[in-house]
Amino acid sequence: MEIFQRLREAPERPGDRSEVVSGLAFAAGVAAALGAAGDELRELDALDSIVWVFVTGTALGFAIYWIFGWALAFVVRRLGGEGSPRRARHVLAYSFAPLTLGLVAWLIYPPLLLGLAALSLALLVVGLREVYGWATQRAVGAVVLAVIWLAALGVALLSVLALLRRLGE
Repeated sequence: MEIFQRLREAPERPGDRSEVVSGLAFAAGVAAALGAAGDELRELDALDSIVWVFVTGTALGFAIYWIFGWALAFVVRRLGGEGSPRRARHVLAYSFAPLTLGLVAWLIYPPLLLGLAALSLALLVVGLREVYGWATQRAVGAVVLAVIWLAALGVALLSVLALLRRLGE
């Protein structure tokens, strides 16, 4: 948990840790892509599989890091967390560390990805607790509220799209 303590104590400078954060976000995206593909990925030839995993992993990693990171930073601020949104996104990115084993886990036994995801979620809670000096319950609440916040925004967006579709008929 030393990395989370350093996140709390270190001054934030743009560009610090950016390569590590990008790599961890990509690893999370690859793990999510492998989990979403299931056995269908095994039906593709090797080159198609590599391209699909790379492109989908990059897109999912980007979406997970920026969209969930934004929601997490939004909630952390409302719960009294100090620091910039970058700090909350970096806590999220460092919690992706177990997902770097996603490809190996998928090759051995695909359901192992769920265990890595659970470990990543637990690491996110520990990271929030360490960086912001919160109790475990508050850190869990921040994660749950971020998920609820994103779900509410998703429902609102889908509702607007449905209304626009009705208006177009």
